[in-house]
Amino acid sequence: MNFILHDKTPVYSSPYYLFISRKCPALLLIDRDHGNRVVNDSVLSLSSADPEIVDLTMYFTMKNNTDHMLSLNLRKTVNMVADSTTDYFCFGIKCWPDTDTTNYPDTLQPGAEDYTFASHVVHFRRFDMPPLPFGKTSITYTVFDDTSFPDPIEASVTVIYNHQADLGLDGNSSRQALVYPNPAGNTLNIVPGGDFREAVCVQLFNSSGLLVKTFPVTERNGVVGIPVEDLRAGCYFGRIENTANETRVFRFIK
Repeated sequence: MNFILHDKTPVYSSPYYLFISRKCPALLLIDRDHGNRVVNDSVLSLSSADPEIVDLTMYFTMKNNTDHMLSLNLRKTVNMVADSTTDYFCFGIKCWPDTDTTNYPDTLQPGAEDYTFASHVVHFRRFDMPPLPFGKTSITYTVFDDTSFPDPIEASVTVIYNHQADLGLDGNSSRQALVYPNPAGNTLNIVPGGDFREAVCVQLFNSSGLLVKTFPVTERNGVVGIPVEDLRAGCYFGRIENTANETRVFRFIK
């Protein structure tokens, strides 16, 4: 796994300050895994070409550089996201998978450090789905105390997560089924091919890897038809399974 620090702004040489001056940030974000560097307002790149690593994670320390307690929350801003990518962050007492902003503050005493901030991006695919393309995701994290007056105290860091390999949870590639028409109209016809018989189920996933539909199906003359008129425009992945638990995979555009 590789790490790059982009010098967007000066990076402080040490996270530990022996005095407080006007030039010292009130709140420090420190990269725990790469030399304990202060990374306020910096852009960090985290990349991996290992297909077994689907979760790219950064670990941060927060340091209160003031003489009073801070009541901290976190908000994230997604700048760019790769297909089939999900993200979440851990902050304070819990992990937050389905929100952009925390609503339960994490208190930090004067001069104290907190190690509960970690950010995660997971580039994944379902079992038996086609490999995903390489992907980059960029997210800015801002830790803030909006109870501080006259000016709010906050610190931000941007992380670029770069998956440099086709990634997936299943190392065994599945055979492809043919589909027509593509782009699809109201009905998509699937031709599993070969000795694939007695199809019983079709699953469709959107470009984020989420299951959107499951169809019980019946194969007729080697072809399975499924209704797709109510799908939104976009790219979809699919898998078809038979009574012998064999699978075929396919892609199509709606």
